[in-house]
Amino acid sequence: MLDLVSSGADERRKHLAAMERAVPVTRMVDYGVPLGEALLVHELTKASDPDSWDDICERLACRQRDIATVAQDAGRRDTAAQAWRYAYALLQCAQLAHNHDVPRKISLYEQAHAALARHAHLCDDLDEVQLSTEKGRLHGWVVRPIDQDPTGAVVVVGGLSGWGGVYLDMGRALAARGLLAVLAEGPGQGLSRMRSGLHLDEATLPLFGAFVDHAESLGVRRVGAWGNSFGGLFTAHLAARDTRIQAVCINGAPMTPGVPTFRTAREQMEVVFGVNEEISLARRLESLGMDAQRHRINAHMLVLQGGCDPLIPLEQQASFFALAPSHSHETFTWGNGEHTIYNHSHERNARAADWFSTTLA
Repeated sequence: MLDLVSSGADERRKHLAAMERAVPVTRMVDYGVPLGEALLVHELTKASDPDSWDDICERLACRQRDIATVAQDAGRRDTAAQAWRYAYALLQCAQLAHNHDVPRKISLYEQAHAALARHAHLCDDLDEVQLSTEKGRLHGWVVRPIDQDPTGAVVVVGGLSGWGGVYLDMGRALAARGLLAVLAEGPGQGLSRMRSGLHLDEATLPLFGAFVDHAESLGVRRVGAWGNSFGGLFTAHLAARDTRIQAVCINGAPMTPGVPTFRTAREQMEVVFGVNEEISLARRLESLGMDAQRHRINAHMLVLQGGCDPLIPLEQQASFFALAPSHSHETFTWGNGEHTIYNHSHERNARAADWFSTTLA
């Protein structure tokens, strides 16, 4: 019995170490977790008998929910809104502990969604989005400029494990510059996968265009797209299919993806694509690869890159420029930038939002 207990503790410590690498403090802060809470999560993983990653994050999220409830009952609207946002971000970090859509992951994601809905109820700039398509319902959020009509819109797309509201700070940076932001949970992502059962394949990939349709339905005619991590590749496909896209930002994406050696990334891909073995995954990834012979993007393009990105080597993303030969190309580089520039998130958001504002003007 002692050996079984010891083995279980060892496995938990290995998983915690993996989560610390996959979800560093910088990523948590980028998602909206307060710095102190992010540091505390990482500190608690080093306890002599630590809880699981998701339990630690959920416990801190419950504390934020309690703060929000007390503040709301006392009429402190801003404090309540802030705490609901923090609870959401912590719960999003919690669900990252599970690659597959097990009940625990789905429960954490639903709790996170409910917390962000409470935050949105107390804010003037955020609305939930549900879009009906022939394949199923898509989910997401819209961030609106306050006290002005939007001059354009940007569809923000996530990758394998972070979607929608985790990009709220990106959305608010865009909105501060007069742009409507659509935070997409596309096929294979978020509630579009967990509730609607939509996985990503050649038949569902065009559904990202529904978010462009939604932006136009809100009165916007100039549209851009901002893809993060693997979502940069999805965004490039969207721009190649949809001539309404006039500006594209790629942040941390491969142009010709392959089956990763890391188990976590491989499992996350399998869930996104709805496959359960390596051969099928390899075929899906091969079909997603892009090249200048087959794909053309009629839009201006920005690439964000970091010198310390362990997944995408420096300069590799510049290969996307070959898909848009007749438009302007620009690159923002952070020499010590992590994957998707987690560690410079505020500067990243400001510079990219400025670029979209100028390019879509």
